[in-house]
Amino acid sequence: MSLSGSNSGALRPYTAREMIEEATSRAGIIPTRLTSEVVEKSLDQLNLTFTSLVNRGIQLWKRQKMILPCYQAEANVPLPMGVNLVDKLTRRGLSRVSGGAPFSTNGGTALFAFDDDFATACTQTTPNGSIGMVLPQAQQVTSVGVLFGVAMEVTLFAEWSNDGVTWVALNAVTGVVSKGQWVWFDLDGAPQALQWRVRSVSAISWIADEVFLGYNPSEIPLDPWNLDEYNSMPNKTSPGPVLNYYQQRDVDAPYLIVWPVPNAAAKYDQLVVWVREYLDEVSEPTQALDMPRRWYDAVTAQLARRLCRSLAEADFKRYEMLRGEEQEAIELAEGEERDPAPTNYDMGISAYTS
Repeated sequence: MSLSGSNSGALRPYTAREMIEEATSRAGIIPTRLTSEVVEKSLDQLNLTFTSLVNRGIQLWKRQKMILPCYQAEANVPLPMGVNLVDKLTRRGLSRVSGGAPFSTNGGTALFAFDDDFATACTQTTPNGSIGMVLPQAQQVTSVGVLFGVAMEVTLFAEWSNDGVTWVALNAVTGVVSKGQWVWFDLDGAPQALQWRVRSVSAISWIADEVFLGYNPSEIPLDPWNLDEYNSMPNKTSPGPVLNYYQQRDVDAPYLIVWPVPNAAAKYDQLVVWVREYLDEVSEPTQALDMPRRWYDAVTAQLARRLCRSLAEADFKRYEMLRGEEQEAIELAEGEERDPAPTNYDMGISAYTS
């Protein structure tokens, strides 16, 4: 008898080639006519199919949480590449760990990373260093923020220890950062610990303008404005903690316009957003598909119907049959694409009730 979760064969990814082979077969194209031109056209139609799924707005697997930094005196908050729409947004504030002894393993003045002064920096002299703090008593850290003083490609680890010898990593982020960019990440399951540090793994030396070890998070839901509401604001540059936002959906770089504009009191605030992302584009037949298995049949059926219409090699007599199969498969997939949590409705009538 197999153990639970041991059926690894069921987890084998469905590649673009496998989907194309099945879809073209349904469209009446025999395998010997599956030329490179047919495959290329099929990839184009597959990516258009992904776009139609985004427009349906039901792909729960592409609903992700992100943490966006607030920058003092900056009203525009860029959204990361691949984001289509922001669904929910809260503004989070944190208490800052203090009272400990800062340290830096690879040179620089550690205190400058914790002095609340963005004009000073802990400038390390060799790569792969750590910056942290030894606390007088054990304390939990739930979030970490780093303001970079240098552009670099880096993997950043957040770690804790009680003896300064054995360190346990709780989370890590990897990517390319710019000079003056904040990077925030949460530490789920963080314990009470005496020492906390952020460790850089990179080819170049790390410069940290500020390191923020945070705890006691407090989040306030923010309401979105439509264009009329934002445009009617008489003073769009009022400073303060963010209370509202307008979402500008540009072609390549959508962004949020926040109000009030973050001031010095809000320079450590973060915007915790739930976004809908685009599905990853398929460029090679061997590429795995950016979707769960519950959608394989529905997308294959949709692709088959599209190819029957688009490819001269297909049997167009099958089109109506394929359209019916597509509708049935899409309905089944949509029915399963659900959040089992109860739905609550706020009718917004509190002003009319006592």
